Amino acid sequence: MSPNPGRKLALFLSALLLCAGIVTLIPDQWLTGSQTCHSCHTAQAPAGHMLFRPNYLGYNSLCSFAPISTLLLAGTGLLIFLTSFQFRFERWGKEYRLIASSASFGLAIATLVPFSGHYTNLIGGQTLCPAAPLSTGLLAGLGLIALNGFVVCPFLMAWRCRCPSLENTLDVWQSPHRSINRLITLLVTGRMSEEALRRTYRCTLCNGCWLAWFNRQVRNTAVNKGLVPSHLATIRTNISATGNPYGVIADGGMAMDKKSDTLLFIGCTGRFRTPEILRAARTLLDRKGIQYYSLPDETCCGYTLYNLGDRSAAYEAVDKNLERFRREGIRRIITVCPGCYEAFTTLYKGRNSFDLEILLAVDLLKDCKITAENTIVHEPCHAKGRGEMVRGLLDGAGDLSTGGCCGAGGGLISWDRMLATSRARHLQEQSGRTVITYCPLCYLNFKRANPGSVEDLYMMMAAHVEHAAHVEHAAERM
Repeated sequence: MSPNPGRKLALFLSALLLCAGIVTLIPDQWLTGSQTCHSCHTAQAPAGHMLFRPNYLGYNSLCSFAPISTLLLAGTGLLIFLTSFQFRFERWGKEYRLIASSASFGLAIATLVPFSGHYTNLIGGQTLCPAAPLSTGLLAGLGLIALNGFVVCPFLMAWRCRCPSLENTLDVWQSPHRSINRLITLLVTGRMSEEALRRTYRCTLCNGCWLAWFNRQVRNTAVNKGLVPSHLATIRTNISATGNPYGVIADGGMAMDKKSDTLLFIGCTGRFRTPEILRAARTLLDRKGIQYYSLPDETCCGYTLYNLGDRSAAYEAVDKNLERFRREGIRRIITVCPGCYEAFTTLYKGRNSFDLEILLAVDLLKDCKITAENTIVHEPCHAKGRGEMVRGLLDGAGDLSTGGCCGAGGGLISWDRMLATSRARHLQEQSGRTVITYCPLCYLNFKRANPGSVEDLYMMMAAHVEHAAHVEHAAERM
């Protein structure tokens, strides 16, 4: 969803106006219990009474301005909705045009066919359609629109502003509901085209459409049937050989002496792609006097494999880590990566009696407030519940957020980097401010899109703490 509060307000207003338009179609007796005039309470109200108006369905309405109010309310709501979210009219193919136009013209003709009904149609006959004669013109008009191929798909209208990939590509076959089609096809036929597989992995699994489950099932079913995309094969091989999806053998000496039963789980992206974030997080934890240690040969949490559909390999990585945690006597885990946090609280929780305390590093930094003028917070998909708390730490960031996924999730950053980067750049440009995030993968994606328009929360906090310490030390020396 767009971070612009004006668009959120537009969505609310359009829904409110549409509901009000529907209310004008409700018979007044459903609400008042009688058909009497609303002003003089007589059974047959004088025609001039303002509060006695029939609506488009032929019933008396509570609205004084029915039936024109129905069109005004519903039309205005639809206009606000379409213009606010910039939906485009899609041009359908020949087959869809014929089907849609035939159905619309057929229904329009049906409203003209004589029936023993209570409503009068355009040719003076009786019809069962309560919306006649208006329905005849609307259906005929819709048929003409469909015949020319200009329609608005309700699925695209609802999900275009919620799906990062669909919003960027405007590919109707990338629409989230297509995951259901692909899952059914795969289960029935056992096959999937290369193009369908490509679109399956262009989903970020952000679940803004509420259909991420179907995409996960498609991926898992495809992998079980031997349909493995190239990036999954590479990542699976790298994790098996080196313990991380990047295939890096050395970890750069991140190990620390064991001091407690609390583990700081580094995470693959933080260790091998954004070590500056890890240094900042460790600085902050050290400043707060939190005792912890890190594993010198830490391996992937398995969440990447799980998201890509290889659940067998994912749980193999999970079980390997569970055994290691038991040997080390770990009782609490702190993570910097929200993805790792999500893995420990979903894939690990309850598996082989795993019930450790899991914390995201930012949870331990609630008392560290800094100034952040002209900035906007990006809430990672796996840590959205902390957005309000994070904005409270940043003086000047306001109450807004970028909204939606940055485009890196679900393995998209390794499958279609151009699409992932384009999505991140879109959020940066749309925000018009410096984006602050607290996820190493989001930071990496935003940095690739526009390095000058992104900051990491841990790095900002660490810089603030170090500056304050320097000022304090300088004051003591004076």
